[in-house]
Amino acid sequence: MQTSPIRVKARTHKLLKQMAERENKPMSEVVDAAVECYRRGQLFEAADTAYRRARLKQDPDLAAWENALADGLGEG
Repeated sequence: MQTSPIRVKARTHKLLKQMAERENKPMSEVVDAAVECYRRGQLFEAADTAYRRARLKQDPDLAAWENALADGLGEG
């Protein structure tokens, strides 16, 4: 496994160390888990924004799909 050093604030390092000790894991694993959690949060936030935009019909792509679905052609 290849690793790279990162710089964090002293407070962040202290919190990271405490979390790692509490979980009995290396700090690198705690950082990996935190980054994954943050990545997922951003993904869900983007999906929520897209859903809200589509729901308000402010998304031009949604109108195109609605027209396609209302073209009168059967599915089968």
